[in-house]
Amino acid sequence: MFENVQDLITWIEAQRRLTPKVSLERFKKITALYGNPEKDLKYIHIGGTNGKGSTVSFVKNILREAGYNIASYISPYVISFNERISYNDEFISDEDLLEIGNLIISNYPLLSQEGLEPLSFFEFITLMAFIYFSRLKNLDFVILEVGLGGLLDATNIICPLVSIITNISFDHMNVLGNTLEEIAENKLGIVKKGVPLITLDSPKLRHQIQNKCGETGSPLVFVEEEEIKNVKIGLRETVFDYHDLKDLKLSMLGRHQTRNAALAIEVIKILQKQYQIPRNCIYQGLYRTFWPGRLEVLSRDPIILLDGAHNLDGIKALSDFLLEVKKENYLRVVFAVSHDKAKDKMLPLIEKAADEMVFSKYSYHRSDDANLLFEISKHPNKRAEEDLDKLLLEAKKDKEVMTVFCGSLYFVSDVLHKYSLLS
Repeated sequence: MFENVQDLITWIEAQRRLTPKVSLERFKKITALYGNPEKDLKYIHIGGTNGKGSTVSFVKNILREAGYNIASYISPYVISFNERISYNDEFISDEDLLEIGNLIISNYPLLSQEGLEPLSFFEFITLMAFIYFSRLKNLDFVILEVGLGGLLDATNIICPLVSIITNISFDHMNVLGNTLEEIAENKLGIVKKGVPLITLDSPKLRHQIQNKCGETGSPLVFVEEEEIKNVKIGLRETVFDYHDLKDLKLSMLGRHQTRNAALAIEVIKILQKQYQIPRNCIYQGLYRTFWPGRLEVLSRDPIILLDGAHNLDGIKALSDFLLEVKKENYLRVVFAVSHDKAKDKMLPLIEKAADEMVFSKYSYHRSDDANLLFEISKHPNKRAEEDLDKLLLEAKKDKEVMTVFCGSLYFVSDVLHKYSLLS
């Protein structure tokens, strides 16, 4: 058994990441050995390629404004491991994390007796979350974010009140497939019989989504881009109209956040059929939502932004935002990315917005080499610099330069840690 929480977290992080799976039966047997803690809770299940965390937070804050108690499960974390599991506005405590982690490990002999392999990294944390949530006395809803894909994701052993797929684009192709249709098939695995599905309309995948919902008898709600109107983008807030809701304001920046907010609104509309959620709570909940590392403003003078975009769709959304707001500003993009990402396709997108490209790296082992990124880049004004302290000091000193750190949530985590030390 572990005596301190950091040793436990180090052990969890060392567990195997991906396990070949053909079904969720093994994980269901494991949760049964722990008393099926996932049962009898009201879930909102959120999958998709991008925007899951923001959508979780929008839904959570609207429901909190309406007076409900909300648990949430997200991945990955940005600052602290405990961020993954929360209740209302508090992360799971170190004491609960340690106690539940030790409880799970202490029952490993039961798994062995049943011929079941120990839990993978994500299964372990998911089981921790289920156990923690099952103990909460006044819990109203659990918002559960899918880890990877959908069909065989450990979170997919639950049956929710509503399912959401934010969007479907290219990421994790080594696991989910090389075509949009294959990726969609995996993500649509979270659709349950008779449970409503809310998703962004995608002309290329519309029939596939409709067919899946037809098979499961699931009511389908498409969020249509043309219904998001009068969008105003800036460095302080985002404003838009959606259906009969006019002048909605977000503290979250970027046009893409209007789509995530619209998804959250549709979730609330479905819940309003059974639960009291006043209209003003939508306005207040959307505006109070903050999500670290998603177009986060670290400084306004000079302008320093931070964004965890790490795939094609995310980088395109970031590039579109920067092109819209940079105006006469000189824009420096500091870019670090995981070695297994489609950097050859990501770079041309972000370089469109940049006056200068700086290639760096982060502390986690998946980071790509800054010099390799420099070689791949075709930007006329580029350099490689791995000293993050130096880059942050440069960003704070250059008053005429707008700086954006982006390319990975691991990079976001490093930047936030180091920036707080410099402030």
